[in-house]
Order: sequence, then structure tokens, then C-alpha cells
Amino acid sequence: MAADLEKLGRQFSASGYSDIAQGVSAWAQVARARGRETFSLPEGVICLPDLTIGGIKPKDLEKALGNRVSDYARDLLRSKDFITLPRQQVISPIIATPSVMGLIGTPTTEQIYERADKLNWDLCPAEVGPHLVIAFNNKPTYKDLPIKLPIWIGMKQIADRYGSPRVFLLDRRDDGLWGNARWARPTFQWDPTSQLVFSLRK
Repeated sequence: MAADLEKLGRQFSASGYSDIAQGVSAWAQVARARGRETFSLPEGVICLPDLTIGGIKPKDLEKALGNRVSDYARDLLRSKDFITLPRQQVISPIIATPSVMGLIGTPTTEQIYERADKLNWDLCPAEVGPHLVIAFNNKPTYKDLPIKLPIWIGMKQIADRYGSPRVFLLDRRDDGLWGNARWARPTFQWDPTSQLVFSLRK
């Protein structure tokens, strides 16, 4: 892991993101101290900074989002199935596309999730979507990342007001990054370049 993080740090440094490069280098030192020299991820996977989730009630998380959330995303936030972790937890989110995951054509949601499990990636807790919206809009380690949007959250689907299963979606509007939601039926077919967020299994 340390070697991979150092390589990522050099890439950010070369792109002019010296502050992010310094943060990644610090992670590399921690990884080396823990004996995690290397780890293998498919080429093209994007590692995001560690994200702290949990310890906040759904209504307070919705309040923290302010107006940067669509009506469909609010459906998910107010669903009885939207549950936040009672205590804070740090996760290591990554971004990958179906093609990077080794899937051919237009795989279904179910096929993508099965492949993620085989890669030892976990589905994200649903609250990762709202937390990422807040992080990308406010946290320096996230705010200046050269990330393309939209990004979907690999998570257990939650039904919207019409009973359709949806997942959180991060997209950009004129006033910044917003939280939205989109259909994600088990049989829904995804474009091979769609970007999805998963969590590295610890």
C-alpha cells in the first residue's frame, strides 16, 4: 500500500496539487508503519481521501446538506431504510467504472455489485453519498480533487416516493456539487464508463 500511495502522491504533485500530495505521502508513512507495503487495485481505480461517516442522525445530515440536494435524494434521506451509523467510522472510498472492474459491455447493477465483492470492495453505507457531497464542497482534501462528475454511490438501493430503487448520485450544478438520486434496479444496465464509489474492505 505504501508504494502505491507514494506513486499517487507523485502524480498529484506533478499535477500541481502539492497539498494533496503531502496528505497522500502522510498516508504512505502510516501504511508503511503498519507493515502494508503494497496492495493491488485494478489500473484506473481512483483512491479518494479517507472519509469519516456516522455519528450523526439522518435529519441532522440532511440539514448539513442545506439546499444542495434534489427532491429525489431527499426521498432517500427521509426513508425509513436510510440509517446512519451510531458511531463515527473511517472508510477508504474508491471510484471505479465497470470496465475498470473487468466487466464487459453494459453490466447490470447486480453484476457490478457481485464483481465488487469478488474484488474485496464493500458497498458503501447509504450515508456515504451525503457525506461525500459535504466533503467535496467543504473539505480541502476533497474540494480540489481533479474528479469528473457524475459519480454514483455503490450502495444498497433505497426506494423513492414511487417505490423505485435508487442510489445516491453526485453531480455538479452552477452553484457547486449536489446530491441527487437515480434508478438502480438490479437488472438496470450501466454504461461501462459510469463512475461508482465503493469502500475498500478492511
